[in-house]
Amino acid sequence: MKTTAFQIAATAVLASSAAAQVTPVMAEYNEGDLGTNYLVNEAAVGGADIRSEEFPATIAYQYTGLFNIGDTVSITGVALPLWANRDSSFTTNNTLAGTFTFDIYGLAGGANADAFDGAANETLLGSASLEFDSVGAGVLLFGALFDEAIDFAADSSGFVIYITSDSVFRLKAGPQTAGTGARVNINNGNSVANGQVGNITVLGTAIPAPGAAAAISLAGVFASRRRRTA
Repeated sequence: MKTTAFQIAATAVLASSAAAQVTPVMAEYNEGDLGTNYLVNEAAVGGADIRSEEFPATIAYQYTGLFNIGDTVSITGVALPLWANRDSSFTTNNTLAGTFTFDIYGLAGGANADAFDGAANETLLGSASLEFDSVGAGVLLFGALFDEAIDFAADSSGFVIYITSDSVFRLKAGPQTAGTGARVNINNGNSVANGQVGNITVLGTAIPAPGAAAAISLAGVFASRRRRTA
């Protein structure tokens, strides 16, 4: 049967679409490997780190003070400190192969401004997935860029990142002095009272809203004029 030009083009489009849907795989990460645009840059292992206590693991961290309302935010990837130093026969206290999902929630939907009030009360700003297959590699940082960035207009000064897996993982976390991401309950936003914070990196950018940029520029002009006339 003769293949038409239309059929060839359609096959190419389908192949391209399938390739675009392949979930990126996390690899061993060092700072700068995925670019240098960070919203949070705190990924670390060692020292006083302790384990997440949930298996299969789910964990949520709240970050504030990252940007201003109205800014255009783009989250492009993450890096995580994972215990992955045992083979696949160890189904607890270990990280196994699986798909990680990262849900990003805003902080303006509930009763408390600029604070997380539980997933049912906040806006889900976007989600992305990454694969992990480095079982037995060690206690290391692993990261990757998302296939598609999570883009949104900021409704607050930060977000909650909710990390889940269809397998098990052991995520390292540290004391309050080690990072800025407070661990929260995904259902109600309450602080998880164990002193853990997120030692993770969230890659991305926050571009100020046009009005904010103009105001900053105008403030600089006035400050310069005051200095010249003083």
